[in-house]
Formats: sequence, structure tokens, C-alpha cells
Amino acid sequence: MALGTTVAADIVYAALDFYVKGKAFLQTIQDKPLLRFLKENQKEFGGGQGNISSPVQGDFMASNTSAAGFFAGYSEDDALTFMQAQNLHRVFYPWRECHAGLIITETELKKDGVSVNDSMKASDHAEAEVARLTGILENRLDDYGEAYSRGKNVMFWMDGSQDAKQCPGVRSILQDGGPGVASIGGLSCTTYSWWNFRARMGEPTATNPGRITPSESDQTLTKAIRHEIIQLKRYGGKPSKVFMGSDFWDALMLEVQAKGTYTQTGFKRKNEIGMGAFYIDNLEFEYDPTLDSLGRSKFAYFIDGRRLTLRPMAGEDDKVRAPERPYQYLVFLRSMTWTGALEATQLNCHEIMEVA
Repeated sequence: MALGTTVAADIVYAALDFYVKGKAFLQTIQDKPLLRFLKENQKEFGGGQGNISSPVQGDFMASNTSAAGFFAGYSEDDALTFMQAQNLHRVFYPWRECHAGLIITETELKKDGVSVNDSMKASDHAEAEVARLTGILENRLDDYGEAYSRGKNVMFWMDGSQDAKQCPGVRSILQDGGPGVASIGGLSCTTYSWWNFRARMGEPTATNPGRITPSESDQTLTKAIRHEIIQLKRYGGKPSKVFMGSDFWDALMLEVQAKGTYTQTGFKRKNEIGMGAFYIDNLEFEYDPTLDSLGRSKFAYFIDGRRLTLRPMAGEDDKVRAPERPYQYLVFLRSMTWTGALEATQLNCHEIMEVA
């Protein structure tokens, strides 16, 4: 029994849309908490100009420690001082386009017992053919859905050096070189000290105390985390998630389990902790397997989801494409495209931390 090309194409389109954009997209082989977090907090933009641009300001006419020259005392006929506010800057993040394509040949379908023709008319018994078609599609779409989510997830963890045309990810903003050594969003972290993320990694520097050596007895890592949470909130930050590799998790568990665990029902000496998520000072910590895959098992990334945001272009977020079949090839072609950028509008509310 033959199945019309139009019907077969519609099935591929619908199945692709379901597998990648529906619930099946989240049921992936390896958990991808960063991708899920970014998708949950993303904000669309309208496109245009080739960049996403936002205003930022870190300097003011009066500092946090002095108002001399601006808020000045006077008496009688003292000359008054007037100052001009020129402290606004703009950061720019170029949006990028990504594509992932799927091809299914008629030969593959024939091996599954399905015959496809160009009659544009379906059989009355199309349901039987659909059942066989979705059998071959299940394997292809499982593969495609996992590969698509892996590709996006890895891209959002990378710094953009892996592909100049891909969207630079978290590590293009929270950079391995540490604070004060680069430009982020086109604004110099050296010139503007307030335009820097925090770090406890590698060897100590003037702006980075260095990686942390955990201690079951001294609670070194736990104390450092609590200290840094306060600093991340100092300028209005509100870190909402920490993604960590397995070695960082092990180091933290070494200290947490030694002293007990504070839960919503009180402090407990005995509490089973799995490889899920838990909280310190209301900040959620979660293991991200991708950090292990990328050789970052000793690292943790503290992120404020309000200030580090995924910005897909309106109408271009996981867009399903249905290109026409080339006349000389008996194939079905379907694909997905994504257009957007990862934008940081504040840096001192994010941090990288590393354990020895």
C-alpha cells in the first residue's frame, strides 16, 4: 500500500516538531540543566542591527565612599560646582544563526516496509502505513532530538572559539582567564573594574584569590561559598543557580556531610544526598554532567539568571524548516534553525569557582 508524499512529509514535520520542541526534547540521554535553565529564563528580541545592545553603568558622580566635588558643603558666597554625568556605556552581543538538518531516504522507508510515491493522494488505509513510518522515524528522531539538544547545550557552555559562527556561550562571559583580562560585550574589564565577574580559580592574582582546597574539618569550601554569595549580592545581584562538575560536587559533599545538612525541616546529621540539587543559603546547586564531558569537573559556575540571559530572536527559536525535495533525490529533508545570543548586562553577580 502506497503512502502519498504530502502525508509522509506532514508526518515527518509533525514528528520532528514533537520530538524536538515538545516534551521529548527534554527527555534526553544526559541531563542538561544549563540548557533547561537558559530556556526557562530566555527573553526574545525583535532582531535587527546584527547585535543585541544594552546600556550599563558602573561609575557615578559620587562613589560609594566619597561624594567630594558633587555633594559638597558650602556657606555664604562660596562658588558652587556643577558636574556633567557621562558614565553610561553600551555592551554589544552579536546574534548568531545555527542549523541542524535531518535527511531520510525512501530506501530507508522501504526497508521498513513502507512505499512512498508522488501521487499526492493517500490511501484509505494510510493509518497502517503511518504506523510503519513512525517506526523508522522513532530511531531517526530520537537520534536527531538528542543530537540537537547536545549541540545547543555544548554551544552554550563554550566560549565561541569552537565555531566562529556559533553563539558564544557562558565561558565567553565567565572566561577562563579570570577577571580583568579581557573585554566582554565590547567593554574593557581592565579599564572598568566594575565590569568584572568574580573568581576563585587557578593561581592567586590581585583580583582572584585562587582555587580552594576543601577541608572536612575546616569547612574551607563551604565558608568560601557563603562568603562569595554575600559578595555576589553586594551590588544588587541575585544569583539563582550554581552548575558544578562532579569533582566540585564531591568536594562540597565531603564538607556538607561531615557537618550535617540543613533542610526546610531543620538541621539533620543524617540525610541522603544524591546527584540532584540542594541549597546553600537559598541558592540552588546542581550537578551538570556536561562540565565533566568538557574537562571542567572541578569547576562551579554561579549565575544570576536575570543578568545572564538567553536572547532568541522572535520567531526564530527552534524553528522547524521544510525544504523542498530536490527533484533528482528521493529523500525527505527537515531541519531546525536557531537565531539568538547570550547576553550579560551585569558581571559582578556571577562567579567561577574551582577546587584543588
